[in-house]
Amino acid sequence: MPIIYIVDPMNDIGIEVLKKQGYHIFIRPAGMSIAATQKLVDFSKVYALIIRATKLTTANLTAFTNLKIIARHGVGVDNLPLAAIKEANIRLTYTPGLNASSVAELTLTFCLSLLKQFPVNQLGAFPDGELLQNKTIGLLGYGKIAQRFSELLKPFNVNLLVYNHRPKDLLYGKQTTLSEIAAAADIVSLHIPATTETREIISEDFFHKMKSTAYLINTARGALVNSDSLYLALRDGQIAGAALDVLDAGSTYSLTDFQKLSNIILTPHIGASSIEVLKESSLRCADEILRYAAGKEAIKSYF
Repeated sequence: MPIIYIVDPMNDIGIEVLKKQGYHIFIRPAGMSIAATQKLVDFSKVYALIIRATKLTTANLTAFTNLKIIARHGVGVDNLPLAAIKEANIRLTYTPGLNASSVAELTLTFCLSLLKQFPVNQLGAFPDGELLQNKTIGLLGYGKIAQRFSELLKPFNVNLLVYNHRPKDLLYGKQTTLSEIAAAADIVSLHIPATTETREIISEDFFHKMKSTAYLINTARGALVNSDSLYLALRDGQIAGAALDVLDAGSTYSLTDFQKLSNIILTPHIGASSIEVLKESSLRCADEILRYAAGKEAIKSYF
C-alpha cells in the first residue's frame, strides 16, 4: 500500500483510521529534517502528506515524485510552496473553521490576562487591573476566528471596530480603517493571513498611533508584526503590553529579548491546540485523503 507521510505530530485518531484502510504510516522523527528522512522511507511511495506548521520547500516537494495530496492540518498555508503544488496538480486541502473556537477562546484569555496585568502580577507587585466591559476592541480581519471571538465579546458590551480588505456583514460594531483602529482601540487583535500585502502591517507607524494604554494581541502569524518595532514599543511604554501566540524574530531583537520584558505574555503557538480541535483536525485530514483515493471532491480544497 502507498505511504502516508506525517510531517508533524498529530492526534492518533486520524492515523488509526488510515491504518485500518491499509495505508502504511511514516511519522517524521522529531528533530529530523524532511530531506534527511529519505534515508528512512522511500519518497517515491509517498501518496499523501499531512502537515501542520513545518516549512515544506519546493525541493522537498519535488522529491515526492508520486505525491497526490497534501492535507494541511490547520489553516495557514504560508509554510507551503503553493505555486509548485498547483503546478504539480497536487490536491491541497486545509481545515478552516475547525480551530475557530479554540483560537477565539485563547484570544479572550489574552484580553482578560492583559487587562488584569497578569504579566506583572508577581510577588510584591499587584497593580490594579481593568475591566473588559465597555472597552474598544479593534479586529484586523473578520474570518471565522474573528467572528467567533466577536461572539465571545458580546456579553462585555464592547465597542467593536473591524478592519477587513473587503466589506463584511458584521454581527455588530462597524467596519473602519487601520488608522482609526490604531488610534481608538484599547485592544488590537490580529486575525488575518500572512501574505505579501499583510506582511508587517503592524509596524512603527501603527504603534505611534496607538494609545499608551492600549494592548496588542497576535494569535495569527508572526510575519504580520515588525518585531523590532514591537519590542521598542513595549520597552519604551509606547503601548501598555502585548500577548503573542506567534512571534517572528526581528533583525535586532530576539525571543530572548522579549522574554525579559515584564509587559508581555508569550505562548508557543497553542491557539489551535485544544484536544477537541486536534482530534477533529486529525480525522478531517484522514477523511480528505480517503476521499481523494475514492475519487470524491475535497471537503475543503485550497485551490
